[in-house]
Amino acid sequence: MLWLVTTFKSTEVETTVMAGDEKARQIIRVTKDFGDHYAEVSAFRVPESDRYPEGIKYSMQYGNVAGETIVRYDNFPDHPDASHHHKHRSDGSVEDVAFDGLQTLFERFKTEVTEHGHDW
Repeated sequence: MLWLVTTFKSTEVETTVMAGDEKARQIIRVTKDFGDHYAEVSAFRVPESDRYPEGIKYSMQYGNVAGETIVRYDNFPDHPDASHHHKHRSDGSVEDVAFDGLQTLFERFKTEVTEHGHDW
């Protein structure tokens, strides 16, 4: 079982997130291997902008080795019918979610992974 954690108070690493986004500092990186399933969490501190008004870009993905998403939270702003903060489901639907901070959302994500039978 693989368990890699960089905590919220870790040393931040400067990197480029993706084409078109500003420079960013990674503040969270968590990967948990459940064998046939996995969880990956990453978050970056980015300059506040229309795309990322809180100055944070994140993704919390729970999926399987076949490449299927079971649950993913992210704030990628280019989903036309979704709010900034949203959740992708295994059926392809996207639902808006309240964002009360990264730590709160991280705890919610871990609870959902546990509810799917993988003890966080």
